[in-house]
Amino acid sequence: MTTYILHGGKYKIESANNELFFKQFTDLVQKDNVKILLCYWAREKKTWNELFENDKAKILKQSTKKAEINIVGTIESLAIQLKEADVLYFSGGEEEFLRPFISQLGFLKVALHNKIFIGSSMGSFLAAKHYVLPLSDQKEDEVYEGLGLVPYNILCHWNVEKNKEIKINMLKEKDAQTPLLLIEEEKFEKLII
Repeated sequence: MTTYILHGGKYKIESANNELFFKQFTDLVQKDNVKILLCYWAREKKTWNELFENDKAKILKQSTKKAEINIVGTIESLAIQLKEADVLYFSGGEEEFLRPFISQLGFLKVALHNKIFIGSSMGSFLAAKHYVLPLSDQKEDEVYEGLGLVPYNILCHWNVEKNKEIKINMLKEKDAQTPLLLIEEEKFEKLII
């Protein structure tokens, strides 16, 4: 079984919901020493270290356990490091940055067995069967294919989505058999599969 924590976006906002989100990084692991991998592949590479330091601080602030937290830079290092890790996190960001990696991540479905996958916004989309981008400054008229780690088509940023009916219909036209998971900003869904 794999545990999936899928966040709807805006995890940087200081809120009780986001504090609870960051607690998941260690609370869900049934041991005192937790190994966590953070991926920022949906962001420009020049921002990775700053994002890593900020997220690491938020995770540690919400944890009572010892956490070893590392950033992952390549597909190859992910495949190696994931063998020993307890938690894999994919940050939100832009589809255009993450897209080149997706075709190389098929190994995750097996590699995540008995681990925890956490995604925020674009990271949640990565786990989906299909998704449509949520914000008007993105290409929101196309249905994208995720890795299908969870049996859902996903729409994030749902509480601020302006084209709800259109996007639901797009996903239903593409894949009517797969249920929709609608996730609001600062909130998350927990799935065990």
